[in-house]
Amino acid sequence: MHWLTSLALVIACASASLGALSLGWPQRSIALYQAIMRGFNWRVEPINRPRELRTTRWLGIALVLLGLVTLVLLQRLYRVDSMFR
Repeated sequence: MHWLTSLALVIACASASLGALSLGWPQRSIALYQAIMRGFNWRVEPINRPRELRTTRWLGIALVLLGLVTLVLLQRLYRVDSMFR
């Protein structure tokens, strides 16, 4: 497997995992983002918490779908690539 394919696989899995976190536990996902931003000396607070939770869930769905589509495409690409070796 080419190193770029491996990198894309890792990114796709991380994307699907973070999407699942955002979909299942949006409050935890927001807290993770706030913790990361504290490291850069930024304080991040949602203006409208119910809207932020709803948006986080929708973006979680999008991340899961993008991760799964990427995994399917990589699987098909790798299967086609291995046929020509």
